[in-house]
Amino acid sequence: MLQKPWIKFMIWFVSTSFFFMGAAVIISALGPRPTEQQIMQYMSGMMGAMHSSLMGLSMSIEEDVQLKQLILNAASVTIPLILVSVILGFYVRLTRGKKHE
Repeated sequence: MLQKPWIKFMIWFVSTSFFFMGAAVIISALGPRPTEQQIMQYMSGMMGAMHSSLMGLSMSIEEDVQLKQLILNAASVTIPLILVSVILGFYVRLTRGKKHE
């Protein structure tokens, strides 16, 4: 079984992954500490990424009163629309079945 190509590939992939993980741990543990400027740049980049992500979009939705009201209205109509569509679907299915008999 160890001679199969997919086993060799899996062993190569796992060993390479562990090598890079070990290298990253050693570099982060023994490397120099980041400066205050580097930390601020990192935090600024993370905040920029957050504002352009879905999380930032949802935070902006929470502040918009009109959009929040629209979402609440749409949510209150959703369940009745689903029920009406299921009932109409059964009605169409039953009436079409009787016509073809």
